[in-house]
Amino acid sequence: MAVAQISVLSRDEIELVHEKTLEILLDPGVRVRSEKVLRILANGGAKVDLGKMRASIPESLVNETMRRIPKRVKLCARNPAQDMAAPKAGPPYMATNGTAVYVTDMMTEEKRTSTAKDLRDLTILSDAMAPLDYVWPIVTAQDAPEKMRSLHDLAICLTNTTKHVQGEAISAAEARAQVELASVIVGGPEELAKRPIFSVIQCPICPLEFERGSVEAVAEFAEAGIPVVSMSMALMGLTSPVTLASTLAIVNAENLASFAISQLVRPGAPVIYSSESTAPNMFTGEIHYGAIEEALLAAASGQMAKRYGVVAMVGGFGAGLDGKSPGIHCDPAELFVTSATNAAATDFASGIGGLDQAKGASLEQIVIDCDIWEHIREIRRDISFDDLHFAVDLIRQVGPGGNFLHELHTARNFRKELFMPSKEKTEAFRKYMLSEGATGIVQDARMRVKEILASHEPEPIDPDAKRRMDLVLRKHSS
Repeated sequence: MAVAQISVLSRDEIELVHEKTLEILLDPGVRVRSEKVLRILANGGAKVDLGKMRASIPESLVNETMRRIPKRVKLCARNPAQDMAAPKAGPPYMATNGTAVYVTDMMTEEKRTSTAKDLRDLTILSDAMAPLDYVWPIVTAQDAPEKMRSLHDLAICLTNTTKHVQGEAISAAEARAQVELASVIVGGPEELAKRPIFSVIQCPICPLEFERGSVEAVAEFAEAGIPVVSMSMALMGLTSPVTLASTLAIVNAENLASFAISQLVRPGAPVIYSSESTAPNMFTGEIHYGAIEEALLAAASGQMAKRYGVVAMVGGFGAGLDGKSPGIHCDPAELFVTSATNAAATDFASGIGGLDQAKGASLEQIVIDCDIWEHIREIRRDISFDDLHFAVDLIRQVGPGGNFLHELHTARNFRKELFMPSKEKTEAFRKYMLSEGATGIVQDARMRVKEILASHEPEPIDPDAKRRMDLVLRKHSS
């Protein structure tokens, strides 16, 4: 089985990145702002300086870490039919963008702070959109208690979708509360470890630093069997050297260091290699999604993940990330680049519905991005190379100078082998290309959002479980 996939590193270069990563992990090592986690690393063979809060991670610990890491990860859902098993052939599983701080109001078209109701509506829409495989809380509910805001975001999403939810935590206490909340739904902590209906993205502080709350949350999640995505977010020339090679080495080092912590807490803890690294806009200092370097780093990071045999989340997609209002705000070259990140060796991706370099989100943008993604993902479908698909007997039968249009083999297989857009998809894109331009795109998406929110009802959680979820929220928010 083969897939269309971008590779930028040769085998020798992959090994060179690994060698340079080992040098970096040893010196300067990583700063870990948690005495608890530093002691875990020290017990595992790292050289630790508690005064400087530094850990030097030797090659022996890296090797032991890679032996312990599971090579398959399952992200489960309230509806088992929507479980996701990785590694995955073909196109990656796709999610929304995550934790934006504002929305563009669908009624007033104005930008405003995101609320719990916004997250609820965005999650219900995401539940209904077939091209979305899982849900990252696309905005944060800023009217929820600040102390446990991510806990409330998780509760809103788990209540309003049957798909897998990917959250985050800013402290060990919040991590424990999230585990308690999800355990109520599935029947206890042991069942949650068997069927993790949520996972988490925990980001190192680039370069090479782990903030106390986040890294202690990593340890809690590892202990509970919750999959941890160690998302490195390097910015070339700002938080990493300006060269692609050095940035990739930092991305790799941050992932391996995070993996070491998880595996020392619980051997076999599920982890996912991740990078959302790119170049900055050198005029403003902002992150630049859609930069060609993003696609190159995604492809190279995916190759490094596969070098270690681990599951990867290095792809992203969003046609609205360059704009501050719904629509298609990237030129054809940028749209190609943001699409190309998903041709990396990745199992998971995200970005649907995001605006303004991931700071904002909108209901309409989810629909627009899903329409485009549904077409783009076809480039990653499986391609079979076996005796049946070579069809040598048919080639002999037709012979030189013939044609295959009238052959029964063509009639039986063309729908499986060729991309055949449905009438509905074709009509959606025809509307996008009409003279109304961007206004027509957004208006069409807005109508579809209204129809979905008026008619779609996600499968509810058991009433007793919902009551106990509310008790967990009240307990941890007081």
